[in-house]
Amino acid sequence: MNATTLNLGTIQETLLITLWARAVEINQLDPILTDPRAAQILTQIDYDFQKFFQEKSSQTTVCIRGKAFDRIVSELLQTHPQTPVLEIGAGLNTRFERLDDGKLRWFDLDLPDAMTVRRKFFEESDRRQFISASVFETDWIESVKASTNEPILFIAEGVLLFFSEQQVKALFATLAEHFPGSWIVFDAISQLLLAVRHRFDAVKHTSAKFQWGIQNIQQIETWDSRYKLHRSLYIPADFTQYLARFPRMEQILMRLFPDFQRMAGVHLVKFQNLD
Repeated sequence: MNATTLNLGTIQETLLITLWARAVEINQLDPILTDPRAAQILTQIDYDFQKFFQEKSSQTTVCIRGKAFDRIVSELLQTHPQTPVLEIGAGLNTRFERLDDGKLRWFDLDLPDAMTVRRKFFEESDRRQFISASVFETDWIESVKASTNEPILFIAEGVLLFFSEQQVKALFATLAEHFPGSWIVFDAISQLLLAVRHRFDAVKHTSAKFQWGIQNIQQIETWDSRYKLHRSLYIPADFTQYLARFPRMEQILMRLFPDFQRMAGVHLVKFQNLD
């Protein structure tokens, strides 16, 4: 098979970092997560993945983050099995493949260039729909509402970091207005980590820039009375079995200063219906 050449925008290119991180994890003796589909796709793309190979911290963090998302999503679907899922910035994620029980109703949303790439490796079905759009547009909202009137679980993995706080607030407000009773699971980092992360994260090999950090995730509830924080998993504080996977200097810092272990996390927020 000929390698696929990609033409992606600045932020969209970062989907290749997460693909690479999950793909190479399969070679670990004790993988954080196992994603053979990602490993297969990696071999079919014409891209310089070699530049990421020294980014041990990023690779480990992405896999722990993915595991945290899978855990929170699985827990919610166990208690709310009829809930449709919409993944914002789906990229080349394989979460549907990892979690599908044969009943999931799933929407993958991403910008047109990223969705063009996604269509090369994944197919729609009667339970899975691709939406080519910006999450900040509104046409997709009516499309989703036409398919389901249930509260939705929105997933935003590795997405909100690239938005400004104003954009994040606007997105939350839009989702809360149009999908009351729904949830969003997303990752966030502290403002301190935001200030330094660009120096050691694999994203430095792209032109993308992190923009949003939040010092205390509880601040989300002050944005709007409809927002309620339900669940948080911190990286690596809630996954200390993987501390040894981080570079030695980071291990020392995290042991000397435990707060470093809680500067990144995955969080579940509900958009409460106040009527």
